[in-house]
Amino acid sequence: MKNTQTFNFITVALILAAGMALSGYLLSLTIYHSQVANDTVSVKGLAEKEVEADWAQVPVYFTRQILLSKQAFEEMGYTTIVTQLYSAIKSDRAIVEEGLQSLGFAASEISDIESYISSKEFRGEDGQHTDTKVSVQGKLTIESTKVFAIKKVDEAMTNLMSKGLTVSTGQQKYHFSQLNDIKPEMIREAMAAARVAAKELAGNTGVKLGRIKSANQGRFTVVDKGEDYSDTDRIEKKVRVVTQIKFYLGG
Repeated sequence: MKNTQTFNFITVALILAAGMALSGYLLSLTIYHSQVANDTVSVKGLAEKEVEADWAQVPVYFTRQILLSKQAFEEMGYTTIVTQLYSAIKSDRAIVEEGLQSLGFAASEISDIESYISSKEFRGEDGQHTDTKVSVQGKLTIESTKVFAIKKVDEAMTNLMSKGLTVSTGQQKYHFSQLNDIKPEMIREAMAAARVAAKELAGNTGVKLGRIKSANQGRFTVVDKGEDYSDTDRIEKKVRVVTQIKFYLGG
């Protein structure tokens, strides 16, 4: 009887041990597969595209000034002097606009004139007022899709100086405004590049590439071609986007 009880106890113990071992194996197998399923790889995909500016702008400045002695200034009077200078600026504006229209710019692409007036007094060694200079500056801004014509403005305005004008141009700025039109294509290219990189990485590690877990489109940047930061100095530009995608890895 005693031997029978001992045998039964050993049998139960063996069954329990086997059950625990099997349970432990199954649990470890479940954890293993769970870890594999949750393994991911994060990759970046780059897309670049060269474009040209589609609109540009440049300011044109022209100035009239007069230097008078203290006595002449007082005799003419400030109002009369300014009136004469504004009249001269008005004539200069007509000449400037004619020069701009000869480049192909429409009147609608040339802004209304902005005028600025300034005066400066000069004094002798004794500190006494000797002369006064009064200046009136006119400014026109050209905004146009004729980007290559904008490049010719500086030369055209320099030629006007032979007509007695004091004229100069400001910084030419070139812009690209069609980014939304090329975004979808560039995003597809960047995602395709990311998938190629992910497949290469997964293949090297002996696992299969799974579905996308998350994706970050990234930020689009537009810079002048050959530059890292400036984006308005050149007609030729480069658009760039880097997409980051996280894929699941399977066994």
